[in-house]
Amino acid sequence: MKNVSGRGFTLIELLTVVAIIAILASLTLTVGPRMIERAKMNRLLSAMRQVDMALEAYRIDYQSYPPAYGYVAFEHANDPEPPSDPSYDSGFYNLMPYMARLRYHGSEEMYDEFSMSYDTVNDGQLHPLEYSPIGTRRADGAYDLNMGLPRYTGQATPALQTEIMNQLQSTPRPFIYIPVNKQQFSRAQQYWLKEGDAYAQGWDPSDQILSRLSFPPRTYDAFVLISVGPAGNTFGLLPEPGLPAELANNGRDLYHILGLRAYFLATRDLNGNGLLDFDYRARTQQGEARHEYAVPFPGANFPGTVDNRLPPTTEMRNGAGPVIWESTQ
Repeated sequence: MKNVSGRGFTLIELLTVVAIIAILASLTLTVGPRMIERAKMNRLLSAMRQVDMALEAYRIDYQSYPPAYGYVAFEHANDPEPPSDPSYDSGFYNLMPYMARLRYHGSEEMYDEFSMSYDTVNDGQLHPLEYSPIGTRRADGAYDLNMGLPRYTGQATPALQTEIMNQLQSTPRPFIYIPVNKQQFSRAQQYWLKEGDAYAQGWDPSDQILSRLSFPPRTYDAFVLISVGPAGNTFGLLPEPGLPAELANNGRDLYHILGLRAYFLATRDLNGNGLLDFDYRARTQQGEARHEYAVPFPGANFPGTVDNRLPPTTEMRNGAGPVIWESTQ
């Protein structure tokens, strides 16, 4: 009877196989997450492009981009007195989320997949520009929006408690949408440059530049979309309310002034190099976060130099920033 002998692996062959597996594993651990993030970023930009196209179609139909949540309704442009009773807010303000106006409310393929809740600064609460009504989801997947709720101003009132909790527990969220009137924004931008206010922290309605602004404008002809991006934060680009002009007259113009301030930060390019100062891609890929410079705008009243640190309301002033999509109109 023959003896059957098998040749096994030598020690060198085993060590070679182990080394190859270790190299492949290390490549998977280092390259894999970057490939996943790149794929998510591509999907994010595709979703932003789809929302942009839907907004452009809306503008063609209505000669204006849709108003954002909390803005005074067009039909009340000449009415300086807002309702004192919150139960009448729905007749004075726009309380419909912009994605519902586009008929994409609940379409998560067009939402911000980097978001973990409607809280974009991860502080456990909702600031006004973060708030976007969800409503109640029906069995068929559609949503019922309660248009009888009062306007959210940053206070967690009992009437809004259920809606606020839904937003804090939901993921993902729609992109932050900030529409403006370009002529109005030009005046606000001129004011902040004159004041040397690099973070749009002030608003003096008695100033000659701002004194003729009234809300709402006749049309919204520009907008930005903001995603928390891979860093998972809006990094202070959504200002908190508190300026006297925002709180005046029962907060009538609150969202309009907050929107102009947010639009200034989102589109800020104080060194005039064609890159947005706070955009994730500009900061992480093109070194925008490291710049320090004298502001080149004529008439700008900035003492010394300015840098591209994120707004002082955030602790992560050298952070990556959110992803910003600017309208091309």
